Amino acid sequence: MSRRPSVAEQFHEGTKYREDQSFPPAPDLEAQPSPYKDFHCERPIDLVPDLPFERFPLGPAPYQEPRDAALLPPLVGRLSRVLFHTYGVTGVQEVPGGHHLFRAAPSAGALYPAELYVVPGPDSGLEEGLYDYAVHRHQLVPVFEGPFFDEVARASFSTPAFEAADALILLTGVFRRSSWRYHDRAYRRILLDCGHVLGNLSLAARAEGWRVAPTPAFEDGALSRLLFLDEREEGLLVVAPLVPESAVDAGGALLGPVRRSPATSGVVPVGESLLHAIHRSSRIERDEPVYAPEAPEWPPEEEQECQPPVPLGPTHPGLGGSFSETVIQRRSTRAFTGETVPREALARILDHGHRAASPGPVRLLQAPEQLAVHLIVLRVPGLTPGVYRYLPDTHEVLLVRSGDFHREIGHCALGQGLASEAAAVVVHSADLRAAIDAYGDRAYRYLHLDAGVIGQYLNLAAVDLGVGVSGIAGFFDDSVNRLLRLPESHAILYLTTLGSPAPFSES
Repeated sequence: MSRRPSVAEQFHEGTKYREDQSFPPAPDLEAQPSPYKDFHCERPIDLVPDLPFERFPLGPAPYQEPRDAALLPPLVGRLSRVLFHTYGVTGVQEVPGGHHLFRAAPSAGALYPAELYVVPGPDSGLEEGLYDYAVHRHQLVPVFEGPFFDEVARASFSTPAFEAADALILLTGVFRRSSWRYHDRAYRRILLDCGHVLGNLSLAARAEGWRVAPTPAFEDGALSRLLFLDEREEGLLVVAPLVPESAVDAGGALLGPVRRSPATSGVVPVGESLLHAIHRSSRIERDEPVYAPEAPEWPPEEEQECQPPVPLGPTHPGLGGSFSETVIQRRSTRAFTGETVPREALARILDHGHRAASPGPVRLLQAPEQLAVHLIVLRVPGLTPGVYRYLPDTHEVLLVRSGDFHREIGHCALGQGLASEAAAVVVHSADLRAAIDAYGDRAYRYLHLDAGVIGQYLNLAAVDLGVGVSGIAGFFDDSVNRLLRLPESHAILYLTTLGSPAPFSES
């Protein structure tokens, strides 16, 4: 008996870009949604004075009264720096009719669909409630009063991290900000963008003496009601407790078991968009069974040339420079020169991307064991041009097939020169069918969030080393599968291009 495709599989298939299909019409520029919320509040908490430098790009809010820092708990200063380095405004560019605010984390199309909320712990010294991070003013704006912390913890299955957390960061996706341009495929980009934000958050929190213990598994309905979210407009994607380093045990056991969404019928109701269908079908509710399935086994390895794995050298924990300076300097490269990138630089970028100062491969969310990492080498001295598998556990590359594939990867990336002129392209994929069998449709969130986290770690390492970098979430899916010789069940999640940046090509 044939297996009915799940909603997640239908979503992925239905949002593929194909050579024989035309792209949707250009969006109406007059209808573009705002990239941030603007709650009215007479007495927001100004966070600008707590930043570690004098000139915040936007300056303090003109109506904000000077504050006495002694009247606020120490938590506020630490939150200020964490929020800024996670998703804050790092630059301003004047554009016709206004200005564009660059953020600490990259975003597809610079649409910034993520929204950050803060829930302080009961003993934090801040009034209990839900606060919005007003990125355009660098403020905390009270939205609702009340004991939200315990309710969020219960709806997040009270994993060990909540017992010691000083505060919670709630990360949502505002669908219209991205779907305005990318339609249903926007859900992929929203998840990747939220992964970028979460990658920054994990490193920014560590600089302030916290560990992030994020969970993308929670009771969606309960938290949407608690936060008064309109689920047609905005979806909660991650709950991230900030846990003091001193409270983390030697094993670092902060996360609970992996949880799955219930099996779905695989039917998308008539009239429902694929974006809303996948978000709905991947919900977890209290009355549905949840458990920790084993990670599915990988399918047979791709056809490989008869060569042993190639070690990339010693590992290099952390960034060479300051995380703060790297985040502030970060911009996405818009063009490469077509020149080479040293093998040592590529090795360090891959290492940081998949370890990020950890002794072993990144295990930040729920699905890293599901991710396969491919490397298309185009212009890296010391490595034969071709398609490789990167093995994070051993920091090695395995040649799948040799050849010059710059034209093929350029075509796969919708003809973008970023891919064809890159020195290397990192591709993350996953066996979508196997992941869904293990986690339900929730797997779609897990896979893309994790790919986004790792993509941001790659991004930061490249900036730190002076290598150009840009993520690509728009590609001809099936063409990438063919280039990598992957079975149809594998979903291509994300492409990260690395190369020598052309002058004045970053934005």
